[in-house]
Amino acid sequence: MKPKYSKDIYGDEDAYYMGCPEIVSKHLAEKLSDFDSVAELCCGAGMICVQLAKYIDKVVGVDIKKRRVQNAKKNAKLYGVSDNTEFIVGDVTDENILKSLSAEAVILEPDWSSGKNKDEHVSKLESTKPSSLKLFQLARKYITENIVFRAPKTFSMETLEELGVCRVENIHWNDELKFKIAYYFENYKKSEEEDLHFDPKTLLEE
Repeated sequence: MKPKYSKDIYGDEDAYYMGCPEIVSKHLAEKLSDFDSVAELCCGAGMICVQLAKYIDKVVGVDIKKRRVQNAKKNAKLYGVSDNTEFIVGDVTDENILKSLSAEAVILEPDWSSGKNKDEHVSKLESTKPSSLKLFQLARKYITENIVFRAPKTFSMETLEELGVCRVENIHWNDELKFKIAYYFENYKKSEEEDLHFDPKTLLEE
């Protein structure tokens, strides 16, 4: 499954297509490395969690689909990070599940597809599955105020600021804007935006 990942990961076609490239996940993990614990909601095949676990003591991923969670566990083992990762099958909007998660930061990964095809993405917070607005509010209420949102490229800065003050990274893959990463940390006072470029030919060492 190269060039997105340095190993042949476990996951279906959707998980591979929508998953965050390994070098971008590593970048995200490095940015969150000051936290001792991180939870990812809608974790899919767990590829962000795998990179987080290399820098962070406790990583928890939650996804509603059992098969994805099974694959995430296999991927954690494949990358040698099973000891400090946990994956839970469950609805990420279930308040009881959210209350049970103890994390200093949380990553939101809702589905952005419009339902027509994989390349068409929604442009409103409420149109993701589940609603980004609802998920953000629940995460802030029950887990932490330090929130990271991997958002579709169709979300404008104004849309992302509806959730609060943020710093946004426009992620370019092979010189094409693929998605955005918005950071909502409790110490941010001003919104900022920058472009980051990643080379798909660059893989992490196995």
